Amino acid sequence: MKYLMFILGLLLSLQVMAQDVPLEPSWKVKLRGVITNIAGESWSEKLLGKAPEVKAEFELPVIPKEVKKTTDATTYDKIQKEPTEYDRLPPERKRQFDYKFLQELFVVTRKTEAKDEDLSNWLNTLDQGGSREGIYQALVLDEVYAALENMDEKPSNRLMDFTLKFSQKFFNQTFKKESLEQLNLYSLKRILSEKGLDLMEYFETKDLDGLYRWYAIFSADLAKEYSPLLKSQVRSDVSPLYHYEWAKGMPIQHIKSEFIIKLHTVMNGLQLLQ
Repeated sequence: MKYLMFILGLLLSLQVMAQDVPLEPSWKVKLRGVITNIAGESWSEKLLGKAPEVKAEFELPVIPKEVKKTTDATTYDKIQKEPTEYDRLPPERKRQFDYKFLQELFVVTRKTEAKDEDLSNWLNTLDQGGSREGIYQALVLDEVYAALENMDEKPSNRLMDFTLKFSQKFFNQTFKKESLEQLNLYSLKRILSEKGLDLMEYFETKDLDGLYRWYAIFSADLAKEYSPLLKSQVRSDVSPLYHYEWAKGMPIQHIKSEFIIKLHTVMNGLQLLQ
C-alpha cells in the first residue's frame, strides 16, 4: 500500500505535464511500467487509464482494385501541388538533374547506356515542358523495348516472388504465377511500372498525402530488403518518414521518376538471382 500511495502522489504531482499531449508522454509510460510491476496491470489502468494503442508510423492508403488507365484520355482534375524548392531552381540547374535522370532511365529500362543523340533529344523535350513520365512511356512502348520483351528469358524465382508480393501489397491485386511465368523481365518491369503510375495518378486526383505515404512505404520496403541493389545511400534509407518528407518537397513528376528507377533497378538485380 505504501508503494501505491507513493505512486499516486507522484502521479498527481506530474498530472499537469500531461496537458495537451496527444500521445502518452515518456514519464507516464515509465510510471505505468512501475505500477504494473508492483501492483499489476489493473491498478495501472485504474490510476493512469488505459494505455493508448500505438499505431504504425505510416500506413498505406486505401488502394482501389481498379484505377484509371494512363492511356485514358478523358479529362479529369488533379490536385494542384504548391511550388517546391526544385521548381524555384534556375533552368540550368534543373537541366543537370534532368540529364542525370535520362542517363539512369536508359540504363534501368534497357540495361544499356543512352546515346548522346538520345540524351540531347529527350532533354530538349523536357526543356519544352515534356514530362518524365511521358518519356518513360515512350521508351517502353517503342520498337527497341518491344524486341526486349520478345526475348526468351524466363523470370528468376526471386523476381517472380517479388512480383507477386509487391503486387499484392502495393496494388491490391493478386496475379497468377502461371500467367507471369510466360513473361520476361522487361514485360514484368513495364507492367508493374504502368500499374504503379496508374495508381499514383489516381492519388493525384484524390489524395496527395496518400500518394506520399504510398511512395514512402514503397521506398522504405525496398531499402530494407534490397539495399545492395539500390547502390545509393539516399535510396537505401529505411525510414518511411525520410521518403515521405522527400516526396512532399518534390514535384510529382520526380516522385514518379524515382518510383520507376527504383522499381526497375531492383527487378533488374533480382533477375540475376535464382
